Amino acid sequence: MKALVYARYSTHKQDGGISIENQISRCKEYATFKDFQIIDVIQDLAMSGGVNRARQGFMELLTRVEQGECDIVLVYDLTRLSREMLSLLAVERFLSEYEVELHTVSDGTVETSSPESFMAFAVKALFSEAERRSAKARTKRAILHLKENGKAFTKERYGWTRIGDEFHEVPEEQKIILLVNQQYKAGNTLADIQRLLRKESIKTRNGTHWQPEQVKRLICCYEQTHKRGGNELGKTLRRFIQAIS
Repeated sequence: MKALVYARYSTHKQDGGISIENQISRCKEYATFKDFQIIDVIQDLAMSGGVNRARQGFMELLTRVEQGECDIVLVYDLTRLSREMLSLLAVERFLSEYEVELHTVSDGTVETSSPESFMAFAVKALFSEAERRSAKARTKRAILHLKENGKAFTKERYGWTRIGDEFHEVPEEQKIILLVNQQYKAGNTLADIQRLLRKESIKTRNGTHWQPEQVKRLICCYEQTHKRGGNELGKTLRRFIQAIS
């Protein structure tokens, strides 16, 4: 049986010691044991598993599955594919449509041909999602603690300069922030404010012209004009739900 190996790590710390080399080596050992023929190894280096479309290797993997190149997708563990339960379930459904098996080295064969085996897969996906959400919650708590104690919790931003763990105002930039907020409160749009800054030859800290997204970050309590749930991801998820029902 032909297998495509997929390997990924998020940061240069390589996810707690699971290096890209180690993932590939373990997958090759598994393939030898199972008598699989590895036709290629696809990698995503220093890429988060949270944004699927940003991972060129992952998108290539899906394309090659569609083209019928393999019988097996082989990964070190499920988190290499994604840490999000929805993504893992979608990948499982996708592979099933093309009659491609998913195998993981650390978990053994992940197959969903029976209710029992699907339950095992779903539980692993659930634990992965739970850990992702726990990490997100820990990060939020850490940031809140830093904010409450007057410590820096982000990179240096416009209007402020960072000295150690504290931010100090930059008077000239604070004037620009005040101007932007006054314009916004007067009913001007981001595009209006952008044009005003350009007209007054007011540039960013990097010496470039302001973009609407950069202007928005200067505005206190900016209100989105689109309705909640009306974004493109929400529409895509609706199409996804309709397609798999």
